[in-house]
Amino acid sequence: METLNMTWVNLLRMQFIEILEFYDENPERFQYKELKKAYDALLSVKSVEEFKQWRKLLKDYGLSFTDMDGTAHKDNQLGILDDYAEGANDKILDVFIRWKLSFNPLKWTEMENWNRELVDILLKATKREEDVHIVIFPCGKPNAKRWAAVGQDADRLFEVFGWQTGHVNATNGPVSWMFINGYGLDVLRQSGYSIQIRDFGEFDILSTAFEEDSVASLQQFIDYLRMMDSITQEQVNFLKKIRPIIFRNSGYWELTHGNISYDDNGNVYVEQKGKKPIILAQGKNWRLDKLTRPLVVQMGEKLGEA
Repeated sequence: METLNMTWVNLLRMQFIEILEFYDENPERFQYKELKKAYDALLSVKSVEEFKQWRKLLKDYGLSFTDMDGTAHKDNQLGILDDYAEGANDKILDVFIRWKLSFNPLKWTEMENWNRELVDILLKATKREEDVHIVIFPCGKPNAKRWAAVGQDADRLFEVFGWQTGHVNATNGPVSWMFINGYGLDVLRQSGYSIQIRDFGEFDILSTAFEEDSVASLQQFIDYLRMMDSITQEQVNFLKKIRPIIFRNSGYWELTHGNISYDDNGNVYVEQKGKKPIILAQGKNWRLDKLTRPLVVQMGEKLGEA
């Protein structure tokens, strides 16, 4: 069953807007005829299948993210969108395409402004002199089972658990942000730290920190498993689902295979055929480098929206 990760959708949305703004400000880039054709083709995309065909067109023109030595250059904003779309399932692409077809620049600007104002409100609501508690709050639809922490509380979670922080924009600039899933909430409740859950009503926040959110989602799940005294059926089912992991490194066509395993001390490893196991986590210390980060992002995406 495909999962809908709205953070991933928002990342595609923001890059599409970046494309419109970048080439509006730099029309001379269209002297490269293939780039102009690819740009026009993107604007005409109306379905998931057409979007997939557009990505193939980029490859034919030498404009895909795989044609740029693993790095999407700023001059090729189309390649960056291609990079962000790599691995996205049809449900994610469908939501993105339907949004694209109804995109209204004025309404989008209004939504971004409202999002910043909402973050400002959350910062004020959670601001305090004492640092005894970690404050989190429900974020998203009632049935989403998702919570969040902002500012000092997101930073505190990183310090205590090593969970990856993302960011959202406030009026004065970006601030630390972290989504917390049901597994993370269980870890917090059993951690011995004072956790306060404050309900500020039903709302959602626009986040485009897809990689950070996916990493935090998996970290919370792994910490939940490490918290358990024995392997549960839930763990067995999940490990069956993700073994072996097959993911595409950003910027490359090669597929990498890996397994995730644990030892009696709660250390987490990534195992690859014919290679020495790589330590992914020791306590709250996580290894998130170029080798392990793509794997963690892919596994985190399998958990769905944080």
